[in-house]
Amino acid sequence: MFVIWCLLFGIYNGRSLTFDFNGDFSYNTVSIANNMSKFGEKLQRIYRGSAPAIGFRKTDEAEGAPLLIIANLTKTSPTDAKALVAAGIDAGILSLKGVSAKSFAQLANAVDSIPLGLFPESADKDMVAKAVELGCDFVVFGLKTPLEAVNKKELGKVLKVEPSLEPGLVRAINGLPLSIDGVLVTADEPVITVERLLIYQRFAELLDKPLLVTLGSMITADELSGLVEAGVNGLVLPEGITPELFADLKKSVSGLSRTARRKTRATALLPRLGGEVEAEVEEEEDI
Repeated sequence: MFVIWCLLFGIYNGRSLTFDFNGDFSYNTVSIANNMSKFGEKLQRIYRGSAPAIGFRKTDEAEGAPLLIIANLTKTSPTDAKALVAAGIDAGILSLKGVSAKSFAQLANAVDSIPLGLFPESADKDMVAKAVELGCDFVVFGLKTPLEAVNKKELGKVLKVEPSLEPGLVRAINGLPLSIDGVLVTADEPVITVERLLIYQRFAELLDKPLLVTLGSMITADELSGLVEAGVNGLVLPEGITPELFADLKKSVSGLSRTARRKTRATALLPRLGGEVEAEVEEEEDI
C-alpha cells in the first residue's frame, strides 16, 4: 500500500515521477539515468515538461523552454561554436565525415560542457565505432546500423528515421531492445507545411519517446508554435547558423514556454459486447 501511495503522489525514494499516458502505462524519473548521457538528461527534462506532472506542485521543467535546440556544427569553427554556446544552444552535432581526433577535441573544448554528438555518414560498424572512440556524448544512427555498434552504456542514442516510416514500425520503436534517448525525423523542406505538421503529430502520438526533427532553414514564430503543438521536443538546426540568428530563435522559443499549448493523451480501455477491449483516446491541451 505504501508503494501505491507513493506512486499516486509522484514520490518514490524522494524523486519526482511523471506519468505518460500514451497507450501504455509508464513513468520517467529524473535519473533512471545514472548512466544517461548529458544529452539524454537534457532531452528527458524537456520531454517530461511536455506533460503535466501528477501532484500538487508545478515542476520547474514544465515551466521551462518547450524545445531542445541542437546546432549543426559540421562547418563551424571552434571560435564560432563558442559564440553559439554563449548564445544558448543546448547541444551540438556534426558529421563524422572528415573529422579527426584533433579537430573533434578542439570543437569539444570550444563547446565546453554542452553535449556534442556525431552522426556517421553510413551504417558501417567501424564508422559508428569511430564516433564512440572520439568520445562523443551521443550518436545519431539509422535503422540499418548494426545493433552491436551502438549498444553501449552511457552513450546517448538518437534513432534517425524517414518521415515515410510505416506506422507499425514507428510504434514498434517503443519496444526496441535498445535504450534510445529520442527519435529524429529528417526533412529537407525549406518551410513547415501542414502535411509536415500532421506527420510530426502522428509520430508524437505513436511514440513514447522524445521526438526531434531537422530543419532545412530558419523558421518563424508561428512555425515554432505549430511544431510544439504537434508534439516536437527538439530541433536540429541547419548548418552555418550564426549566433545572431540563433539568438532570435532562442528568444522565440523562450516565448513559447508561456504561450504554446502542450498535448497530452490518455487512453482508457472500454469493454465491448463481444468481450473484446476497445481503446478510447482522449486528448487534452494544457496551456
